[in-house]
Amino acid sequence: RNDFHRHLNIGRTYRIYDGDISSMILSMFYHIEPGHLFVNMLALHRYGSELFVNTSSKRWKSFFIVVLSYLVCGIAAFIGIELLSTYHEYQWNQRVNNARFARKCNHWICESINDIWGEDISSHFTNAWADWSTTLANMDVKLSMWHFKLIYRIGASGVVYGWMGMRLLTSWVSPHHSRLNTLDYFFLIGTLAHDLSMSPVSLEDLRISVFLEGDGIDHSAHFLGACFGFLWAFILILWERISNFRFGGWSWRGQGRRL
Repeated sequence: RNDFHRHLNIGRTYRIYDGDISSMILSMFYHIEPGHLFVNMLALHRYGSELFVNTSSKRWKSFFIVVLSYLVCGIAAFIGIELLSTYHEYQWNQRVNNARFARKCNHWICESINDIWGEDISSHFTNAWADWSTTLANMDVKLSMWHFKLIYRIGASGVVYGWMGMRLLTSWVSPHHSRLNTLDYFFLIGTLAHDLSMSPVSLEDLRISVFLEGDGIDHSAHFLGACFGFLWAFILILWERISNFRFGGWSWRGQGRRL
């Protein structure tokens, strides 16, 4: 439908600067090229089959759980990206505050002016100078932070890695799923370790990823998606165990109490 094309514009996909839930959902289905789509769908088929098809649990085979897991992992990966951006802002504010403290005027002239004025008026000037000089000296870092917020994040990779995290946990603790072999463990853990090493956690990492070693891949969304997928699988397993809990002659199976 031609009237639906306007909703598929890349400008409507998610970015930290002005993203919302609708843009997150669009980004989870939007792909740049057929190769990008094919690789993500292949991975979803692989791990989705092991999670939701080849399982002895009827709850995990539920279409509702499949869709909910897709949305939860995708949205959680984007929320994790926003939390990482907030951490970048915290590090920047710490850097600015340290510069303000270092440039605080403790000269007796400044103290005299402050006493006459009735407040720490000199800090207004020293703080402005510290803010300006810190920004100028770290312009590459500031530009990296803006870039991190303004780029559009496209694809289902957050979901893919979320399901990878789910598969790791179900292999360890779920009685309804098969165990991964050594090669699978090596691949999954190695992949997550690589994405963690490439994720811009510190401001210096962010600067390097933008200006020196950027590869156009959102490694942070990958790793954070896996972390939230791991947590989501734990919630589903715990929910299933609680719903099947028995106490004496009473049991709770999610459909009411039975005697």
